[in-house]
Amino acid sequence: MNKWIVCITLCGLILQAQSQSLYVPRDVKKAFNNGTRSADGRPGKKYWQNSAIYNISITALPPDRNIKGTEQISYTNNSPDTLRNFVIKLIQNIHKPGVTRFSNAHDDYLTDGVHIDQVKENGQVRNVSPAQYRGTNMGLRLTKPLFPHETLQLAFDWHFQISLESGREGMIDSTTYFLAYFYPRVAVYDDYNGWDDLDHNDALEFYNDFNDYILNVKVPKNYIVWA
Repeated sequence: MNKWIVCITLCGLILQAQSQSLYVPRDVKKAFNNGTRSADGRPGKKYWQNSAIYNISITALPPDRNIKGTEQISYTNNSPDTLRNFVIKLIQNIHKPGVTRFSNAHDDYLTDGVHIDQVKENGQVRNVSPAQYRGTNMGLRLTKPLFPHETLQLAFDWHFQISLESGREGMIDSTTYFLAYFYPRVAVYDDYNGWDDLDHNDALEFYNDFNDYILNVKVPKNYIVWA
């Protein structure tokens, strides 16, 4: 008799558990309700992604460790939201002393990070302080809101020193550079979390929009570029 009671109790608990819905995080549930995501993993009927066109020019003149770059970004707001603040990713700042990192860094790994020489918003020069980009994110408040389905023109001039320690990127020897994450990039703005404002800690991978890129690389004569 006791075995039957235990069996019936277990069956009842299993049926009760099956009748309960799985927990869905609040931000994901909001995306379901907004129609941008669906529970089966497919994009919802109202799904969207923002996108950009990057036109980048960089100069690398080994053995000089200074990398210089300019870029123009044509960023389209495909979201239903009005964007007033932007987040710009400066991944090279992971080399700066004092930033949050997954592990300790050797002296050869450290640099001064990215130096932003100029920023333009729709052709107008913006005043940007180094205090705005101490870590791997830079905040940029627009002078004019970017409304849904509008396009913003951004331009950056910047420079940084390549790290002496090579890993994911860096200086392999005095004539061989491995460049990665070398340009200012607009962070992802998505339908369930807004801006991706998590700092890079040199341990995890990246979250990017699908963008188009035009890249020009200037190096000394007889050097080979592999991109």
